[in-house]
Amino acid sequence: MIAYENAQTGYLVIGLLIVGLLMALSTLSLEYIGLHQYLVIVALIIALVLFYKLTVRVDRGIITCSFGQGVISKRILVKELTGCRVVRTHWYEGIGIRLTTRGWMYNIGGNQAVELTYKSGKKFIIGSNEAETLCEVIEEEIQRFQ
Repeated sequence: MIAYENAQTGYLVIGLLIVGLLMALSTLSLEYIGLHQYLVIVALIIALVLFYKLTVRVDRGIITCSFGQGVISKRILVKELTGCRVVRTHWYEGIGIRLTTRGWMYNIGGNQAVELTYKSGKKFIIGSNEAETLCEVIEEEIQRFQ
């Protein structure tokens, strides 16, 4: 049984990539079309497919964070954690996969997140629109799998 699962859509990511895609497509009506224009369009489409949502799942002692259809994902064993807490993210920390001053972060939008603390002292941050609930579930899993 899955203890927790939430898929958060990145409307800002989708909007920005669509604007970029429309701008790139508008250049196709020009007289000369270079290979670089096609490469930009393909790269934007790939980025859209890879990063349009962030799904977080907690199941049997494993936390899985995956973007888009799951091609880019991270698995975290709960037994490697000492705890978690709800934190706020700052606008300058960005969205996507980021290295912040606090550690690596997976975020799709908003300013709520769960900061995981590893036994080694490292931190990992998961952006979530349900940060309180996610943190409670992770704490329960930590207690269960210690």
